[in-house]
Amino acid sequence: MAQQDRPLEGRTAWITGGASGIGRAIAERLGREGARLGLIDLNAESVEKVAAELGGVSVSCDVSDAESTAAALDQLESALGPPDLLINAAGIAHREEIAGHDAGSWQRVLDVNLTGPFLVLRRVVEGMAARGNGRIVNLASGSGVRVGAGIGAYGASKAGLIALTRALANETAGTGVTVNAVAPGLVDTPMTRAVFGGQPLADVARSSDIQNPMGRVLEPRDIAHAVAFLCHPDTWAMTGQVLHVNAGALMP
Repeated sequence: MAQQDRPLEGRTAWITGGASGIGRAIAERLGREGARLGLIDLNAESVEKVAAELGGVSVSCDVSDAESTAAALDQLESALGPPDLLINAAGIAHREEIAGHDAGSWQRVLDVNLTGPFLVLRRVVEGMAARGNGRIVNLASGSGVRVGAGIGAYGASKAGLIALTRALANETAGTGVTVNAVAPGLVDTPMTRAVFGGQPLADVARSSDIQNPMGRVLEPRDIAHAVAFLCHPDTWAMTGQVLHVNAGALMP
């Protein structure tokens, strides 16, 4: 394969949520482009299987737990070395209206979707800056900008992740590290299907709440393509950005 087809050759990518859905698609894409893969997921059996299929290394942890995450990342670094690329793709969603929202489930969504990326980011960013190179991509959501009814916790967590992305981009400006977010629209994943309770996603895509002009449901590979773009060595000038991949939905 020609070098231009493997722009990430020799780089190490750590991917949270790498066992399924968007995280797995990102792992597949970055692996094809030459990256060494370190996959992190709560499901130990699944992430081990995916890592074996893709020729990567796996660790299991709950990214919202500081102690567990630190130990897992130490293990990953021992196996692969420090990351050149970090993708925070682990996430959960819970559908419940705010007035009756259970406090425990609310906190769990924020812990995984916002505190989790923070714990991983703070572990790797100083090393990236010291080496003068790094690409960080956080998986946000269009719901972090315009959120519909019933997913307030998810929307709040993703809005927070966008703010965290922009803050870190400012803190690392000039170090060679870029920090960006990809904000997917409606993507066909197990989590999305669960959130909409089995409702056909094609119908959801056409709803006024989603506002998807193309009326198409995205696939995980569509998001992986955008992430790979932001990981490319030539995207040094893009930092603090939110790249919306949503089949044309307009964001305010």
